[in-house]
Amino acid sequence: AAMPRPPRLLVIDPSIAWPEDEGVAETVGDWPGEVRVLRPSLAPGDGPAPGDGYDADGIVLLGSRASANDDLPWLRSLGAWLAPVLRGERPVPLLGICFGHQLVAKLAGGTVGFVHADRHAELGVRESLLDGSRLLPEARRMRVVASHSEEVKDLPPGYRVVARRPPVAADALEHESLPVFTVQFHPEAYEEPWLDGRR
Repeated sequence: AAMPRPPRLLVIDPSIAWPEDEGVAETVGDWPGEVRVLRPSLAPGDGPAPGDGYDADGIVLLGSRASANDDLPWLRSLGAWLAPVLRGERPVPLLGICFGHQLVAKLAGGTVGFVHADRHAELGVRESLLDGSRLLPEARRMRVVASHSEEVKDLPPGYRVVARRPPVAADALEHESLPVFTVQFHPEAYEEPWLDGRR
């Protein structure tokens, strides 16, 4: 019998200024198999390519200073690649973080806008209130690192809010049946540099 292949993790780093090496390392952690990191903005053409990468056992879509509302070639390509995952045609488990959370929501039919009218950012360590998360079923409260000026304003169909953090109404989303999970906060970030809220 053929040996089972090691599990594959696909990490998409959509950074637009410099690679998020520390965040990637924290995200990957002690993943027991292969890891591919793609940087579609920093390295144009660095995928994911049409039809490629759907054999992954998990996808993580990290944060970015880009906006889910931007109209950029790499962002259009990434959206086209994510579409069959979000439609359930390629049911790969997906975790979207910050920008990834917003992009998934927008691609699935939701809307993204600024948290505050003056566009100032939510920065620092906060408390998120969890409710019915399939990923963290026992958790009710969680200390999280926030660093974002936009948020999901209107939910996409088929998704439900599983965490709230005033003033953010949708701090985490889950699809009702697909293995798609998104969080507005940064689970890959260390608390210490953010504790004074000035990082």
